[in-house]
Amino acid sequence: MKNSFYIFNNTLLFAALFLLMSAAFAAEHENLIVNGSFDKGEKTPDNWEAANGLTSFYINEEGRGRIVKMDSRVDRMQSLAWMKKFKEDPTAAPPEPVYSKDKYACIGGNEGVWVDSGLIDVKPGQNYKLTVDYKGPSSPIVWIKGFLFHPVRKDYADAYQTRLVPDNPDKEKWKTYSIGFNPTDRTPKVEKMKVRIYAYWPAGIYYFDNVKVEEITPEEMVELQKKREEVPEKEKDKKK
Repeated sequence: MKNSFYIFNNTLLFAALFLLMSAAFAAEHENLIVNGSFDKGEKTPDNWEAANGLTSFYINEEGRGRIVKMDSRVDRMQSLAWMKKFKEDPTAAPPEPVYSKDKYACIGGNEGVWVDSGLIDVKPGQNYKLTVDYKGPSSPIVWIKGFLFHPVRKDYADAYQTRLVPDNPDKEKWKTYSIGFNPTDRTPKVEKMKVRIYAYWPAGIYYFDNVKVEEITPEEMVELQKKREEVPEKEKDKKK
């Protein structure tokens, strides 16, 4: 009887330890970007900026759910005029896109196209991992933008940024890309951060999905930095 009780207690103990370890692992790698898959929400995904319907879109792709589509080929003047109107009236119907014969007159050759996530709290000294799924004609930029609270303006101001630039992307095939970063390593007053998905040049159609920001360990940070250093020289040149 005593042996049975001992075995029962040990079984409960190991089960409890397993649950605690699983919970700790899940918490450590929790996606801090609410709705990074874009699937929750009605017309606009929860926690994301509204797409304008001319250069930025939330569309459904079979087998993936909702994704981000960006078209940087649209004429710059039309894009700027529409962005102004859309800001004033988000319910307005977007115009048919105009594509300029001068390829450098497109929005991608100038301001570019972007959508932002909601803000995330930053932990002092914490390492993070940014991950995104991407397919498209060239390398876009997925920014991490960090902010500190400005005591005079009583608002948040830009204080930090880093970027993920996908290496060797494919126009038809989804690939997953990651970088490690630490917003407070050199800018200790950073309190908030957000993700900005950004498409620009060359003009084309860009697709994004599954945006993640996760807390990582120093060891995981070292591994990500090693991988970043292994990028082929020709790819590094593209980033300069």
